[in-house]
Amino acid sequence: MNISGRLVDAFLALEETQRFSVAAERCHVSPSAFSQMIARLEQQVGARLFDRDTRNVSLTPEGKVFSEGAHRIAAEIRRTVTELRDRVECKAGRVSLAALPSAAADWVPHQMATFRARNPGVELRLWDVVSERCLEMIRRNDADFGINALPGSESEFDSQLLFKEPFYLLCASSDSLASAASVPLKALKGRMGIQTVRSGSMWQYSQLLMLRAHMRDAGFEVTQLGALAGLVANGFGVGFVPRSALQLCRREGVVAVPLAVRNIHRPIYLVRYRDRSLSVAAELLWRQLQQQTG
Repeated sequence: MNISGRLVDAFLALEETQRFSVAAERCHVSPSAFSQMIARLEQQVGARLFDRDTRNVSLTPEGKVFSEGAHRIAAEIRRTVTELRDRVECKAGRVSLAALPSAAADWVPHQMATFRARNPGVELRLWDVVSERCLEMIRRNDADFGINALPGSESEFDSQLLFKEPFYLLCASSDSLASAASVPLKALKGRMGIQTVRSGSMWQYSQLLMLRAHMRDAGFEVTQLGALAGLVANGFGVGFVPRSALQLCRREGVVAVPLAVRNIHRPIYLVRYRDRSLSVAAELLWRQLQQQTG
């Protein structure tokens, strides 16, 4: 059975008006065409739905049963259309975002707050995850898109460069380098370097910087940047962090000094799954973030 929405609308119009001519006008068809629609509906359901004579139109017992379902269908369609309109107008909806922990510490929440001020009806969700996990969440559609240090493969992902962030040296406030305007890598030769775990994007850059500076490994691999700052503050070595991670390393006894190195920056990308449409709200936030490139 394939009952069209037009036939349901015709039924509801006739039930309400109890006059074929008025119901036909409401449905924008001729009275004869409207009569055929009601007859076709009754044929499809296999029951007479209306008793009618020259003056009166009323529901049969079977028509009353059909009426309950027809009203439920009409109410559900109205609710769905209202929800879709609200989503199109960004009065409702949800955007799920995956971001690097460093970006999720300050930059992303600031952008989300700007978006929420303009679109208060949209629910926002944020996961702070390492680069590989970010791509996996986008791939599985657990996140609409992400802010990531890895662009992912071109066959799977559409990635756009947001910016390239410089690296800073974390050192103890008592360190001789703490008061420098910037630190060249040659000034770090022989120093002890503290590294983050190898599952994140920061590890590959700290490895490269330590190698170029001819530093020694302090023997630590930390997961949290707060632990990195704690080790630095207590004299176990120095560390490297990108600009967006500085908020996570702020503590007494630790100073962040810009590195005087031109060719080592961490790229930050907007990443979405290729050939998968975003919701209206997610597309709006994506475009807002696109404008932050630089």
